[in-house]
Amino acid sequence: MDNHELEILLEKYITGDLSPTERARLAQLIQQPGQQETLEGFVHQVMMSEEFMGHGDERIKEVIMARLGERMTEKAPGGRLFFIRWAAAAAVVILLAGGAWLWRSGRAEKPVSVAQQPVHDVPPGHEGAILTLADGRQIVLDSSGNGALARQGNASVTRLSAGELTYQAEGTGEGAEMVYNTLTTPRGRRTSVVLSDGTRVWLNAASSIRYPTVFSGKSRTVEVSGEAYFEVAKDAAMPFIVRTTGSSVHTPVEVQVLGTSFNITAYSDDNEISTTLTEGSVKMINGSASSLIAPGQQLVAKDKGKLEFNAGVDVPKVIAWKDGYFLFNNDDLPTIMKQLSRWYDIEVHFDGTVSAHYTGKISRQVNISQVLNLFQAVGGVKFSVQNKEVRVLPPAK
Repeated sequence: MDNHELEILLEKYITGDLSPTERARLAQLIQQPGQQETLEGFVHQVMMSEEFMGHGDERIKEVIMARLGERMTEKAPGGRLFFIRWAAAAAVVILLAGGAWLWRSGRAEKPVSVAQQPVHDVPPGHEGAILTLADGRQIVLDSSGNGALARQGNASVTRLSAGELTYQAEGTGEGAEMVYNTLTTPRGRRTSVVLSDGTRVWLNAASSIRYPTVFSGKSRTVEVSGEAYFEVAKDAAMPFIVRTTGSSVHTPVEVQVLGTSFNITAYSDDNEISTTLTEGSVKMINGSASSLIAPGQQLVAKDKGKLEFNAGVDVPKVIAWKDGYFLFNNDDLPTIMKQLSRWYDIEVHFDGTVSAHYTGKISRQVNISQVLNLFQAVGGVKFSVQNKEVRVLPPAK
């Protein structure tokens, strides 16, 4: 089979430029053995291309989506579904507000209209957090304004124009009483902070970090719950230690580093704590068990005293939240909806069993309606939205 010819005809098919002769040729090509991999690869290539992802004309995207939907159910001579093999390989649609792609494994269903919106909508989360000072006073950073916020121990606290919090040490802190601050992101918010040693920390939604305003002693120790990404400033004389808070679901763990970049996930409602390394080297400690992690690896703490490497870790997927995306890789709906609930601050309820799995990339800067419509268009699920409550429903028979 001539793959190059097939790709050319597919491009014309999407744009509506096929002649009757080319149409017949395309029907012939897609029925030849081995066509599924080529078709799926073509779809993925188109959806991930810079030209497509960066296209700003929403009307053109809507037209392409409509044509995709029509052609997935269009019948060829003899009554056979003309494009059923492509639809079965991957049902692909466009998220109009930001360039995204998504597909569902298995049998594809007819997409719903992208213009179909739930009656109610929820905006995406945003930059913001609550800073709790040493004396218990709280500053809501969403509305605090930029500039100097407070002096805490031997450090000045400043909020930059981008919303990031920074600590500037004005002394070593040696001999002084340790002063602690806590930075908390409620559901629907995220933030970042530069600690006094230069370490930068990003906090995902529904997370917190407790830290001294100036580090002193033999180690730099912080305490984290939820999810955080660290870029640790190097200091061989003072190792950096991250401790999780623990919960009724799992016991605390400890991650020791010198200078490195890594992601730690320790939500209280998750069954495990994971550390994913992108650069450097860290040691994870869970009770009596400890292990070193290399870049590209993920170590998971489950029961106390037990550590397991996740051989199939997808590092870009783990840290996508930091870069403003949801990234899914054959994930089920409960896993996906847990992420959405934290970022959109929504309550999720499942009415029945939904077994579909999804792979795709979606911006975190769009309303919940656009995200849910994307899943509905791919198929396998329906949603009902009322205020901040989302019900997940099996697709209509």
